[in-house]
This record gives sequence, structure tokens and C-alpha cells, in this order.
Amino acid sequence: MSAAAPAAPSWRQALAGRPPHRQSRQSRQQRQQRHSSESTAPAVAAVTAATAAAVMLGAATEAAQGVLPTAWGPLANSVTAWVLLPAALTAAVLAAVPRRGGSTGSSLALALVTGLATTQGLVAGYYAWAAFVSGTPHAWSSVVLWAAAGLLSGALVGVAALVRATETGVLRGAATGLLAAVPLADGGRTVVLFPWQASAGWAFAALAVVVLLVCLRRGERAAGWATAAVAVAAGAAGFALLDAAVRIATA
Repeated sequence: MSAAAPAAPSWRQALAGRPPHRQSRQSRQQRQQRHSSESTAPAVAAVTAATAAAVMLGAATEAAQGVLPTAWGPLANSVTAWVLLPAALTAAVLAAVPRRGGSTGSSLALALVTGLATTQGLVAGYYAWAAFVSGTPHAWSSVVLWAAAGLLSGALVGVAALVRATETGVLRGAATGLLAAVPLADGGRTVVLFPWQASAGWAFAALAVVVLLVCLRRGERAAGWATAAVAVAAGAAGFALLDAAVRIATA
């Protein structure tokens, strides 16, 4: 009588002879890699496009100074433009890149990178146009000064844009008020120190009021207006320091 065929191993025995969780770990790693690739590519594309737009806008601000009348010159070359333009570009990037899994850390990194990249893009575009197209001389100390200032303003713009995109209530109102304070303080400075350009100064102030009236939602208005008022007071001191630094850099 022939020997009986060996019984097939049970599923427990089969699992016991297999390296534990190797396949599940590999598949999990593959999914994470695909997820990371899918998340990174749109972000890189959006930041690159925003930075390219900032370079062109920076060149446009320098070119526009030779076109606009003297009274309206600050509309092209102003702190307002160099803060609100990166804020708008950062907001556009945050809206274009989907948030996967509600990751706050990745959103903050994206906002900071975009704010810094677009601010530096404006500086690069402005001085590149001045050097290679219009032939306007600028001291290297001036370039370094505005690039350094852009590190601070770019980070603040990134955070403010992120708060506006992801928060509600008091936090969103405060972020909006902080951004609106820039044209408000810039306008007041222009009217007081450069009365021949007061038209542009009043235009900045009007822009700030429009931002506060249009962009603030219910439950945000008190925080927005209060933050703008406090920030304008702080901005006056900031503009005084900036003006002093500019005089030193261009001396």
C-alpha cells in the first residue's frame, strides 16, 4: 500500500514560515512614496509659477516708475506692493495645492516657502530690470537691504496667508488686519513725508479700508480692525527704522 500524500500546510503554518509583515511593510512604503510624490509635484509646480510671476511683477514695479506721474509713483515702488503681491501669490498657491490628510506642518512649510520665494522674486525682478534694461544704478548695499527685509516680510506674509486660508474667527480677522495695516501705514507715511505724492498715499489708505470691509467676515471684524490699528502704530516705528536703513545703505 502506497504511503499517504503529505497534508497541505495549514494557513497558520504557512504564515509561520513567511517573514513577518514584509509584504505589508513594502506595500505601505510604496504607498507612502506615491503619496509623497503626488503631494510634492503640484506644490513644486505652484511655487515655481508663483516665483516666476513675482520676478515679472518685480520688473514691472521698476519699469512702471518711468511711466507713472510723480504723484502716483509710489503705486509702483512701495512697501505695500512688495507685501500684498506676495500675499496674493501665496494665497493662490495654497488654494491650488490640495491639503492631504489635513497636514498642518506641510501647509506651513508651503506657505513659508512661497512667501519667501515670491518676496525674493520681486527683489530679483526689480533689480534685474534696473541693471539690464533701464540702466538705473543701485548700490549693492541697497539690494542686500531689501533682500534681508524680504526674509522677514516673506515669512510674515506666508503665515498670514496660511491663517487666512485655514482659520476662521479672531485668528483670520487678525491676519487680515495685519495685511491691511501695511497700505494704511504706507499711505500715512506717504501723505506726511511726501506731500507731493499724497494722491498715492490716500489711494493706499483707501485700499486698506477696502480690504477690511470686503475681506472680513462676520465674527472677524472686531479683531481685524483692532489688529490693523495696533499694527499701524507699530508700522510707524518700523517705517522709521526702514527709512534710516535705506539712507545708510544708499549713502
